[in-house]
Amino acid sequence: MLDFNSILKNDSAPTATAATLKEFWDKALFNPWQEVKQRPCKTIRGEFVRLGWHLSNSGLEIPNDTLSKISEIIETLHLGSLIVDDIEDNSLERRGGPTMHKMYGVPMALNLGNFLYFQALHLISTLQVSADYKNAAMNQVSVTLRDAHLGQALDVAIAIDEVCRTKIPKLVETSIRLKSGALMKLSIHLGALLNPDFNKWDELHRFGEAFGSCLQKFDDIGNFTTDKASKKQLEDLMLRRPSWIWSTFSELATDTEWIQFTKAVRSLPDITELENFLNSSSLKKQSFEMACTDLEENINILQKDFCLSKTDPAFEIATKLTKKLTHAY
Repeated sequence: MLDFNSILKNDSAPTATAATLKEFWDKALFNPWQEVKQRPCKTIRGEFVRLGWHLSNSGLEIPNDTLSKISEIIETLHLGSLIVDDIEDNSLERRGGPTMHKMYGVPMALNLGNFLYFQALHLISTLQVSADYKNAAMNQVSVTLRDAHLGQALDVAIAIDEVCRTKIPKLVETSIRLKSGALMKLSIHLGALLNPDFNKWDELHRFGEAFGSCLQKFDDIGNFTTDKASKKQLEDLMLRRPSWIWSTFSELATDTEWIQFTKAVRSLPDITELENFLNSSSLKKQSFEMACTDLEENINILQKDFCLSKTDPAFEIATKLTKKLTHAY
């Protein structure tokens, strides 16, 4: 995993000393990391790296090992962000198991989450690619982390039910684009960056952000239910986070429905009023249909921007990811 001698910067360090330090690091960092890393996940962001490479259309041969390592960089960044996000939300569950801060305490979990950001940067330096690629990738990761924290600031600092209804759509769109769209944009960027002659960055970034935003929309809809056993259900509502649900409802709901919805949310964790609202309203279904429409439109734009045929590998990957996304929720 890591070269402990390089960390110690002392090749003559006694083996026993290195082994002792490794034992402590394993307990404080690496064992918790491996525990959560091995849990099931969708790996959509990692697959986006391959999509970016195919869209770059260079005709060059890139070893699968390189693409896999770049995907690992993305997944490492994402896992770090999830651990920190779980601390901020005081979440109980992640990927089918207890969150890191519930298992190991906030100090260890916070250190692990932050460590993974820097581990991702370190992994860039180990890639068998050009120095230009490494420098550009480092810069793009820095931009992504900054943007994601700007999005997260909107997420954690605002009680959405206290925001003027007319301001909600723009607030939610910005939060989702920066928080979720940024990492998908990075994923597809690092894949395309392998082609030094690629120049359609605006089109690529637009699609990456849009797809990432759709991913968050479906996630928000999936957690908006009263009949799941998951401890993540209704979490964003109870925390008053600016989710896709609030955005669509603010635009589609009648005044009466809006009052009923906000009242039901403020009654949580008692779900009685929310269940009654969901049984009498079609707003959740409309939200899902809007997300599906957005996703379909973005795939169509991708196909047009990059002149993709339906048998093109990039189009096949995008289609596969679209089905994976819609069926997951």
